[in-house]
Amino acid sequence: MLYRDFLESGYKIFGLYGATKKGCNCGWEDCAALFKHPVAANWQHTPNWSEDQLEVMELTGQLTTGYGVLVQGLLVVDVDSKNGGVPSYEKLLEKIPALAGAGMIVNTGSGKGSKHLYFKAPTMALKQTHAEYPGIDFKSSGYVVGPGSMHASGNKYECVLGGPDEISEAPQELLDLLEKPEIHRAEYNGEQVDISDADIADMLKHIINDDLDYEIFIRIGMAVHSATSGSGFYLWDTWASESSKYNKRIMDIHLNITSVSWI
Repeated sequence: MLYRDFLESGYKIFGLYGATKKGCNCGWEDCAALFKHPVAANWQHTPNWSEDQLEVMELTGQLTTGYGVLVQGLLVVDVDSKNGGVPSYEKLLEKIPALAGAGMIVNTGSGKGSKHLYFKAPTMALKQTHAEYPGIDFKSSGYVVGPGSMHASGNKYECVLGGPDEISEAPQELLDLLEKPEIHRAEYNGEQVDISDADIADMLKHIINDDLDYEIFIRIGMAVHSATSGSGFYLWDTWASESSKYNKRIMDIHLNITSVSWI
């Protein structure tokens, strides 16, 4: 595994739970994040590990089956073959040929053309999905599973080009494509309407979420996702956090693990 290479290149990593036939080693029987579940609940605040801390993590098995790479200063193009990502990537490559110049490419364990392309990126608000390219997540926040880690399929994430010290700058055309607009264009009752994040947040304030059925809760998240082209997870999470039933671990799983961005 390349977690030490990431650390040497200035990126932050953390351990992920392993899994058995009984499920995730986190102990939560309904956990769907096999081999992708962070050991630390506060992984978003991962520090720069000292050598002593890293050795403790290794000795306690936190890095045995895999690790996550915090997406800070990065933009990872996540191509998912199960959701049409491969033809979408070919289409995107025609529009932005510079994508082929990625300095680091990792084949994910799911195979069939699924892969992560790593780029450096400035701190800016970017869309996580794009309607013209289904099956591709553009991750500029959260985390990705690092190369060498186990996948639930039994395969491993395999680095097929470059390494952490060879990650190149994201093409400007890609940043321009993903730049998050202040106003979103959505459809309501068959009509196109312009809506801001503030408008959506205000709407959510009027929905009491303590007694919501889980399916309805998820549908609300899907609606926010659709209205914001994948950039509105924080709106859903902020609204959800006001409920007495709020579970940060579940929300983190929605953000990072599921097949279509954060839903």
